[in-house]
Amino acid sequence: MTLQRIYTGRGGRAPAKLKDLPSINPEALRAPEGYLAPPDLAAAVDVALTLGMPLLLTGEPGSGKSALADSVAHELGLGQALRFVVKSDTEARDLFYRFDTVGRFHAAQTPGADAHPGRYISFAALGKAILHAKPPSFVEELGVPARAVDHPGERTRSVVLIDEIDKAPRDVPNDILVEIETMRFDIPELSGGGRAVRIGLDDARNENQYRPIVIFTSNREKALPEPFLRRCAFYHLEFPPFKAAEGDPEAVTVTGIVGARLGGRYERDRSRDAERRKNLAIDFFRFLRADRRGLERRPTLAELLDWLDFLMPQAVAPDQWEELAALEKPGSEAERWLLTSIETLLLKKPTDQRRDDRRGAAVLLDEWRRERGSGGGR
Repeated sequence: MTLQRIYTGRGGRAPAKLKDLPSINPEALRAPEGYLAPPDLAAAVDVALTLGMPLLLTGEPGSGKSALADSVAHELGLGQALRFVVKSDTEARDLFYRFDTVGRFHAAQTPGADAHPGRYISFAALGKAILHAKPPSFVEELGVPARAVDHPGERTRSVVLIDEIDKAPRDVPNDILVEIETMRFDIPELSGGGRAVRIGLDDARNENQYRPIVIFTSNREKALPEPFLRRCAFYHLEFPPFKAAEGDPEAVTVTGIVGARLGGRYERDRSRDAERRKNLAIDFFRFLRADRRGLERRPTLAELLDWLDFLMPQAVAPDQWEELAALEKPGSEAERWLLTSIETLLLKKPTDQRRDDRRGAAVLLDEWRRERGSGGGR
């Protein structure tokens, strides 16, 4: 079954073609049950948990850093991780809460409107996690809407993901040092008596047993301040090996990750052709990532999974995965769509998509086939 043509780019209307689109579940490749953490990363998580420190996780984009938080939350039975994605204009306060200043101002000018400042607060991941560690009665006394907190109804520990902290202005990591260490933050907007309301964990009420588990990720686009680094446990997530070294049965490999995420698809094929061709696709990906290939941008692990998701569609029988089969069938009709999938999912720089006045994907696929034919493939 070759790629379904839905959009032709010729102006003809054919809305009925939409019914041919496959059902897509983007979360299927990201379910926490399928996450594989290297043993050293699992040990780093335990160190951070034992000391009550945040874990700073670095690694190349698409390596699975963000998915760690969901995996930890899943294994510890803590529901879904609370997530905050850092942006270039993020302020320290934003990690805890936001205040709708404009909405509050308009309410104050409107007769009969509820201008209580608590009505104009929305809590972010860290703020919610600290409030979830406190009893529901505390939230009621705070005077904020229940929807702003999403309290589970009983005190609980949360996993918090602060994604891409390196995108924040440089002063943000330093500005949250005390708050992260003490799990307390102030809300000046609720200063009815002239003092800001302080929200934090209370040792006297054993609330530190519900201390949030905080995971920061960084793509290392810029250096983080030393005081911030000193207060974090740290782990750098290396790109996984393609095969485990001899005598290392616990190693997490690219092949193992693909199996954990997509194994249920190719294992349906009793002929084992699908699994063999899946291994060919992984080997081509390995070929692309080799330093000597000279790509301006090397494809990531997440992009490999997306590519295999396309080549091995869940709703199609393995013996009809023609684009996957085209890896070993030069000149086949499906090879055209295989090349398109390589360009759109693995080669995302114009300089990589054109080589010697030819399609970059075609040149690279030919080189890979020659390498395998000469015994250079692994």
